[in-house]
Amino acid sequence: MRAAIAVSGLSEGTVLHTYVPNVWKSDAEATLSSFGIVGRLMPTRHELIFEYLDTLQKSFVPDVPDEQEKRLTLDGDVVLRFGFMEGTAEVNGRTVVYDPQNSYAKFHANGSTADRLAMILSEEELLGFGGLGDASRTNDNLAAAAQNVFESKPAPQIILIKDRLGGLQVFFGGSPTPIKSYASESYFRIGVGDVLAAAFAHAWGELGMEPVEAADFAARSIAYFVEDARLPLLPPPQLSDLRHSRKDGDHLRLLGVGRFEAKSLVMQTEILISDFGGSTAFTYIDWEGEIRAEGPIDLLIIGSSEGPTISGEIRKRVGEPKVVFWPERDRRTVQWCFPASRIAGDFPSALYHAMRSPSS
Repeated sequence: MRAAIAVSGLSEGTVLHTYVPNVWKSDAEATLSSFGIVGRLMPTRHELIFEYLDTLQKSFVPDVPDEQEKRLTLDGDVVLRFGFMEGTAEVNGRTVVYDPQNSYAKFHANGSTADRLAMILSEEELLGFGGLGDASRTNDNLAAAAQNVFESKPAPQIILIKDRLGGLQVFFGGSPTPIKSYASESYFRIGVGDVLAAAFAHAWGELGMEPVEAADFAARSIAYFVEDARLPLLPPPQLSDLRHSRKDGDHLRLLGVGRFEAKSLVMQTEILISDFGGSTAFTYIDWEGEIRAEGPIDLLIIGSSEGPTISGEIRKRVGEPKVVFWPERDRRTVQWCFPASRIAGDFPSALYHAMRSPSS
């Protein structure tokens, strides 16, 4: 539904074929109708609900139902196919974009066909599809995995690899083409993959853009969406003024000040930075209430035990941090305490801005 809504203002006559639990069907129909989307909804008995710790991390993923629903079947000129948990979709299209959603099911395995096929994968998925599931995520291993996918028969013409901060790599013969991420003021990440797939399918399949140009539009669409989960998407000309973001994800300096929640979050941040392809120079946690770290600091996390007066000591000892996340204080107060820093209102945005900066 998110992908269909994303392109509803760009692609007239969008049709969504999907499974929907009986108890959600009327709500789903009402939502689709409000965006002018035709719904072809197959009722199911399963209510599959994902839970999130924050917009970066799932805290609960439901099990795949033992009994699969009847398959969905459809023909179309331009088709975006996702992997499902409740069943499968057999599609036949001129241009098809396939996002398996961690299912590792090969596109043609269920009888699907496509004259032109693009696959959208994470780095982990590419290694799995390419037979290198246990390999590290190095550029050489990713390129080897992509080559293995292209040599399989039948094979996609294009593979898009997404990173976790809005960038892409496009494989379609020869060396991959990197697509830089675009800067955003905040970072709501739930649904980024859906938006990416929808934007690329529209640009490549309907507008006839070349793969790199279509991928660049998808990256711009990601930046538009993650800033407050904005949908539907805008057409390409209205996203032309976005600025690229610069990677600052190596050797980040983290400082946590305050109670347990700040210390715990700093340690979790260190793990996420590694997951997102970055690294930390040092992680300093203020255990004793006396700041002994040295600046500059890329990300400062302050716990609930601290009052505004702590800002003076922090600035004296480490200077102005690049990004400050202080969830217990309102934005105006935090900005007053750290006038030269970027203030993040939520944890995912704090991590995003620590690892990315707008290009000048």
